[in-house]
Amino acid sequence: MYDGPAPKTGRRPATFLTANEWPEAGRWLEESIGLRPTELLERLADLDVSTSSNRLKSYFTGQRLPEPSTLQAICEAAGISYVEAVDRFGYYREIVRFFDDLVWLGAQWLEEDDARGGSLGPLGEEAPRLDSLRNTGVLYWKNEPITWGRQMPRSDKPGLDPSNVPEFTNRYIVGSWRELEHRNVSVELPRIEAVPGETFSLTVPGTLDRVDQSLKQESLIVPEHIVLVVLPKPIGIAILLATLAFPRRGDGYKEDALEYRFDLGKAANGLVREAKRLRAELRAVGRPRNLHPLLQRTCDALDDGRIPFNYRRAVAAEYVVMWADAICDRFTHYARLAGFDFWGEAGGHSWTTTVVTQYNARGMAREVEMPRPSVFAMLPKTRLADLPEIDVLTTHQ
Repeated sequence: MYDGPAPKTGRRPATFLTANEWPEAGRWLEESIGLRPTELLERLADLDVSTSSNRLKSYFTGQRLPEPSTLQAICEAAGISYVEAVDRFGYYREIVRFFDDLVWLGAQWLEEDDARGGSLGPLGEEAPRLDSLRNTGVLYWKNEPITWGRQMPRSDKPGLDPSNVPEFTNRYIVGSWRELEHRNVSVELPRIEAVPGETFSLTVPGTLDRVDQSLKQESLIVPEHIVLVVLPKPIGIAILLATLAFPRRGDGYKEDALEYRFDLGKAANGLVREAKRLRAELRAVGRPRNLHPLLQRTCDALDDGRIPFNYRRAVAAEYVVMWADAICDRFTHYARLAGFDFWGEAGGHSWTTTVVTQYNARGMAREVEMPRPSVFAMLPKTRLADLPEIDVLTTHQ
């Protein structure tokens, strides 16, 4: 993974750690290396990286941070995960590039396995394999529909259930959430009469309190069920790391989810290295590699000096979640259910308000409008998911 010292640009890559977080990152680095400073210096010299014991000590104490190229060399010399290191040191531009590499590797696996999803292109045409995952995840493997053993209509042969096929389980991760029993209400909207030469518009109400009570409504009980979504493991890792490393404003981590994020970065290092190696072999010399447009916007937001420093990561998180949804919105939904107790919306607004009585310090009452929680914040209460086991997620052949 280490490509030698980065060229001098006169600009130091910004970390998104606050200064009081530097010592914690430095302690983690020192404890993870597990080498005597002299031995580490010798290994760095073998990589043509020149530094000193005093400089290393400043990294370990948090007095200064190693730049990404130096941190990458230290990780290479000590045999520790660069993916985990850049996350702990707040170098989020580097993490964004890992997402792109992992998705590229997953797309190669789709080609090799003749696998695809069911999403169509904008004009209803068959989409490329990677784009076909957007709303469905993987639905076909070896060009056969995955039915999890259920027989296809008008077919005599049993449906495909690859859950016990090593060739499938080595490369694909199955995410799932449990949908609790709940009540849905269907509303019969008025018929629209199309008049030649005339135009019309229809606004569909987003919540029941906005539905015209004169319309026919029917209550339906949806029984408890399991929802499954399949992705190549590299793409699944990319989306999990993306959602956990870039929480939206108001997201609340589940217990141990933050440590899971670091552990996943540690275990995913091998896949990232493989993706970078294979991609470098195929890329023409001197030809730049462009990031996905939404990931590029993420990097632009992180670099934008017009945005206050503390807000940049929140803005970047919006682009990251949009990118993850563009790759596979169902797996992104699963990842957010599994990683967060409740969700937030950067720049969002409440879907309704309630008038409540509020008292000031003198005991005088006044009515104010208080926003109810976002509809997104309530989803985890009816949809339950757990983070996948890291060993299963990162083991592949």
